[in-house]
Amino acid sequence: MSLASPNPAYVYSTEELGQADEPELAPMICVACGKEIEWGDEPYPVRCYACHEPIDLPSQMAFSRGSDAFAVGQELLFVISPKKRRSSITTPEEMEGLHYYMQAYSSLQLALQGKVADQQFQQAAQMMAAMANVFLQHGSVSPLESAYWGSLLKESNTHKEWIEVGEKISAVKPGAFSWLKRLRWRLRKHQLKKALIDLDQKITKLERYMKFAEQSSFRRKKKLF
Repeated sequence: MSLASPNPAYVYSTEELGQADEPELAPMICVACGKEIEWGDEPYPVRCYACHEPIDLPSQMAFSRGSDAFAVGQELLFVISPKKRRSSITTPEEMEGLHYYMQAYSSLQLALQGKVADQQFQQAAQMMAAMANVFLQHGSVSPLESAYWGSLLKESNTHKEWIEVGEKISAVKPGAFSWLKRLRWRLRKHQLKKALIDLDQKITKLERYMKFAEQSSFRRKKKLF
């Protein structure tokens, strides 16, 4: 049993995804203030209740569906023994989990092309990298695509640490050895900046090899530094 290729520009049909139940929506998160907003009943909110900034409802809905489908797929695949997962034949049980993964893969790509909160981007990158590795084992994505999501996750993690180190530098209190603490964190920040520059170049090359149009890029639309 083969697995359909999770093309970034392709949205799977109901037939391809099987009869998987529609997952419940997780809370949306305001990009501006980080406030969690419950979906509630229709009509869905178009502005944040806390800061009144507009909500990218399609992206939030895609992220919620994608993350919930990923959780279901992961749970289904987790109970399958490693021996069965290494088999060249995809079992019906595994295919059920992969169907959820395909749904999550498509939904999260749609979410990442819109506006999501930083923590949602981080979570989505983790899920996409994990699913791409599974799809790679089934030959349904290219090594380039798997490397792309892995690099995107690494860039996101590195940038998060870069911000945290900057906060630690600012938080150093005056004292006998405060200069030493600042020096250590500044050296680490320099290392992280160099790593981010290298990752930026690597991801740009991968996008070029994969023939991504600018509007198809899943990277954050902001400067790293």
